[in-house]
Formats: sequence, C-alpha cells, structure tokens
Amino acid sequence: MNIKTKQLDLLLHDFELLAKTTLVQWQITNKLLQDNAIDMLYEEAESNEIILDRLEIKVREEAVFTIFQFNPKAADLRKIITYQDVTTNLERIGDMLLNVIHFLRVTDFGQPHFEELKKKINQMIERVGEMLRNAIFSFSSEKNDVAYRVIEEDDRVDELFRQIGLYLQEEFQDRKLSKSEIRNMIHINAISHNLERIGDSATNIAEAAIYLIEGKDIRHGNKE
Repeated sequence: MNIKTKQLDLLLHDFELLAKTTLVQWQITNKLLQDNAIDMLYEEAESNEIILDRLEIKVREEAVFTIFQFNPKAADLRKIITYQDVTTNLERIGDMLLNVIHFLRVTDFGQPHFEELKKKINQMIERVGEMLRNAIFSFSSEKNDVAYRVIEEDDRVDELFRQIGLYLQEEFQDRKLSKSEIRNMIHINAISHNLERIGDSATNIAEAAIYLIEGKDIRHGNKE
C-alpha cells in the first residue's frame, strides 16, 4: 500500500469515526426525549461534541494535506472535496443535536396540552435519524438511490415542523399562559427548528453523495 492510499484510508477512518459519533449523539437525543433526567447522558453528549469538533478540524486538515501533497486525480479529488463537505455538515448536525439536548433538559412534556407536541417531536427525531443514517450510508456506500430517498424525506420533516408551529399557535392562542408554559413553547419551537435544520444538513450530505457518485451537482434546484 503506497503512501497516498494510506492517507486516503486515514481520511476515510476519521470520517467514519465522525459519522459514528454523530449517530451516537442522535441516540442520546432520542433517549433524552423519553427521559430527560438521565444526567450521565448530558455528560456523554458534551464529551461527544468535543470529539466531533476535533475530528472536523482533523479531517479538514488531512483533506488539504492530501490535495497539496499528492495532487490527486479527478476521482480522488472529488472524493476528498466531498469528504470535506460531508464532514462540515456532520459537525453542524452535532451542534444542532447538542442544542436539542440542552432544550430537552429544561422542557416539561408532562404539562397538560404538551403531550401531543411530544409525539410530533418524537416523529421528527425518528425521521431525522432515519435521514441521517441513510445519508451517511448513501455516501459511504455510494448508493445514489438511497441519497435520492433522503432528499425526498426532507419534505416530510418540513411538514412536521410546520405542524408543530401551527399547533403552538392554535392550541395556546386564547389561553392565559403560565411562565412555565411559555418557556415550554419557546423550547419546543427551538427543538423543532433545530431538527428541521438537521434534516437540511442530512439532505446536503445526500446531495454530496450524488455529486461523488454521478459527478452531478444538484444543489439549489439544479437537476441537470
């Protein structure tokens, strides 16, 4: 195995670790939605965020080093560029998952009228988790059919985000709200907003997978 191949394998290894840590962060988020009193999960989430930040920097530096050191040909260069793009999106997803985790810690879904919102948040987390897993799989396994399914799924996540906003408006508009209810509404709106953005970033990863596989940039509505 020559030095260039070893360097590309190192880049792949760090990307896989970044992807795995991001998925662990999603699992923590899902667990905390069911029970937000598990303190050890918050500690684990903060540690994972440090790992994600460091890996993102490491992959970026390795990608730049590989390009300048080995002057890779078109196929390898496209892969290295997409590694950078996907890595950036995974790090952003990690940031947004940590935001959700912080809001879950201070949200009381046990209050009256918030049970339905918890169901919708749970649906969003499940759909976003599926998008994230499939986006990573489409990229690492170069499966463009899976990538296109991820992109289609983003509309469903957007619709859930819209439903949550509409529910908050309609359910509470004519009621005198307590401070804790107002806080809950703000937190739930922030949670759904971050989940919607995670769906967007998963879509970006899927689009990067299509660029890697087909050499076609379909961002910004460009289907040609």
